[in-house]
Amino acid sequence: MASVHQIPRDQWPSHPNYPAQVLLLGSHENFRRVSEHLVERAQTKADLGYVERLYGRWISAMRSHEGYEEHKLYPYLAKRWGADFGHATKGHEALHTCDRDVRSAFRGRENVQGALRAHDRVLSQHLEHEETLVIPLLLGLSRGEFEDYARSSISDLLQRTRQRSPA
Repeated sequence: MASVHQIPRDQWPSHPNYPAQVLLLGSHENFRRVSEHLVERAQTKADLGYVERLYGRWISAMRSHEGYEEHKLYPYLAKRWGADFGHATKGHEALHTCDRDVRSAFRGRENVQGALRAHDRVLSQHLEHEETLVIPLLLGLSRGEFEDYARSSISDLLQRTRQRSPA
């Protein structure tokens, strides 16, 4: 049997555990859509107030999502499967750097669209990498394991979880 690490993206929707992953993937798709919308709306400086307010709310939601990933999802999957999330964490750091550039552009009202476009590129690369790493690992969990993961605290999960090899 192939390793869970090797489930191709085009086979995810047919996996029996895929429906449980729709929320995570839906969040990522929403992040992509909002990012594209921000780049489009920043074309005219007349919209910058709206773009800045939307950007602030969106980044806040993204930071909450990152917190969940870094404090629960990544540690659990690292312990369960022995996966390395260093690159994914560095992706978050790269997004924070882009965020500072975007906020600086808003303050100066210069090159906002360029800063948002750069953020969008980094976001797209990060989400692609993260999904390719995370989704096969989540699909490899039994339904019971996933349900336990969803309802348990990370400290309880880490105490109960032993690293196992992919099936």
